[in-house]
Amino acid sequence: MKKGFARLIFLVVFLIPVVWYLFLQLFGNNSFSLELKEEIDTSCGTFDDVTVIVKTDSVSLSKQNYLERVKFGINKRSVRLVINNIIFFQCIDEPETDLILLDEQGLWGSYSLSRDGVDLLLTEVDILLLQKSHGKGTSR
Repeated sequence: MKKGFARLIFLVVFLIPVVWYLFLQLFGNNSFSLELKEEIDTSCGTFDDVTVIVKTDSVSLSKQNYLERVKFGINKRSVRLVINNIIFFQCIDEPETDLILLDEQGLWGSYSLSRDGVDLLLTEVDILLLQKSHGKGTSR
């Protein structure tokens, strides 16, 4: 009797995750998309490709490692990197940020030059590139 009960418990414990996994595979949807934050006035500049812009005065010695990580990640993804001055950031009304992500449609995001900001930037660059190659939303 105890052996049969133990086998039943063992079967239930291992069967629940398998059933849950199969249910999610059949009915789940894993999709990501970015929303355009705002359009950029053409007097500030136009960008044909996905571009990351870094503010020149925000690259202090303590933030140099984060900038090197941005350069490496952007280079790996074949995205343009532009270093611009504070006047551009004031023109697009983002004077407090260090990094922005934009393309021909407009501004997709603004980020700080920190560990979390760089992680978010690189993740959103990946999502935006997938979104551009697959349409409005992306699915994996």
